[in-house]
Amino acid sequence: MRIGNLKLNGYVYIPPMAGVTDLVYRTLCRELDPDVLLATEMLSSKSLTFAHKNKFNHDHAKRMQIPEGDALTGIQLFGHEPDVMAEAARIAEEVGAKFIDINMGCPVPKIVKGMDGAALMREPELAAQIVSKVIQATSLPVTVKMRLGWCSESINSPDLAKSFEQLGVQALTIHGRTRAQKYTGEADWQLIRNVVESISIPVFANGDVKDIFDAKEIIEISGASGVAIARATMGKPWLSKQVNHYIKTGEILPEPSILSKIQLAIRHTEMLVEHKGLKTGIQEARRHIANYTHGIPGAGKLRAKIMEINSLEEAKETISKLANLSLT
Repeated sequence: MRIGNLKLNGYVYIPPMAGVTDLVYRTLCRELDPDVLLATEMLSSKSLTFAHKNKFNHDHAKRMQIPEGDALTGIQLFGHEPDVMAEAARIAEEVGAKFIDINMGCPVPKIVKGMDGAALMREPELAAQIVSKVIQATSLPVTVKMRLGWCSESINSPDLAKSFEQLGVQALTIHGRTRAQKYTGEADWQLIRNVVESISIPVFANGDVKDIFDAKEIIEISGASGVAIARATMGKPWLSKQVNHYIKTGEILPEPSILSKIQLAIRHTEMLVEHKGLKTGIQEARRHIANYTHGIPGAGKLRAKIMEINSLEEAKETISKLANLSLT
């Protein structure tokens, strides 16, 4: 698969998740699967350009960090002002993005109320202007993430896809729900096929993919070139490697051992504290630890304790109890 000048040896894209796909998470995903396509957390084009212009020491700088030598990580932007989105794309290229992903799929009320995210699917002319301006502003491949449509009465993703391809978009990610559905109901993988068959550029099918079998099935049903997996990778940053291997060979890679999961949970916590400081790092680590330890015998009894940890030492002690290890 090629996305502009990017050559992919795998099938999996881990798209942005707010508060999840930070530098730490992406570093672990990259270590476990060199072939996975990654993107930063979604960034506001307006906030980014304002902060950059005024040289503020802003949160965007950390959220845009991409390790040197990483050739498969992009930056996702949202906004509804074409010129501002174009300027944000230029900034993203300067800091090392390998592709620019335009968000037209976020269903969150505070995003769509500002005419951003999935709201752009109701404004095809404005959406086209944004795509055109961003493509003109950067030498990087430009991709778009969107949904089937705003609601069941306005499934316009095939028409938008054709328009974006003509403008020069290099790949699309299609979530198999409408904005009205948000994350309820079931993703319609068959309707994603309508988009795939309307264009020639790669499409990543997205929605309700929980394991390697879902990943293969969504590609088969939709005809997509690859699969975008978000929430299912939380606590399982090794999942993309398992999916890639299964699709390529039909072989099922074993799950990591309990000890490996525990060690990874501790390392993730240590990296978060180092990257974000003790308070924020520990607060964010709680959710990740719960995900890593999900399904491990005895983890349920420690769930409340995990959500109350306040130090790195507490985290190590609590996690290590699951295997009677001394990892403090």
